[in-house]
Amino acid sequence: MLDRLLKSVLIRTVPGRNLELSVALVGEKKIRELNRDYLSKDEVTDVLAFPLMTPEELAVLPTEGGGSPEPLGDIVICLPRAVEQATQRGISELEEVQLLAVHGFLHLIGFSDESDEDSDRMAEMETELLGRDIIS
Repeated sequence: MLDRLLKSVLIRTVPGRNLELSVALVGEKKIRELNRDYLSKDEVTDVLAFPLMTPEELAVLPTEGGGSPEPLGDIVICLPRAVEQATQRGISELEEVQLLAVHGFLHLIGFSDESDEDSDRMAEMETELLGRDIIS
């Protein structure tokens, strides 16, 4: 189910690019370890994104090209946190995982949520890409 969603998101946000990405669903121990080791934050989080190219590199990739896909990056989702957040938001666990996958994807293509303005922009894009407002 996530593969179809993310393929659709890829087509809508970076059309014509031959890209691949990975998604991992992990527990709290693993996401905390990744967050600590790579972002120096010793805490559990809901999603991490590890881009393998800059937005500038992504922008100059050829479109409609053949050959092997270029690796865009990795998305890591904490499944226990997704379940907890789904309950808090009053949505299904699948909807929460989809939201986190799209959120992680947006980070891979250069979106940030460091400021309130950036966070609002990401939330708008997530709603647009998911075709529904599931953020409360």
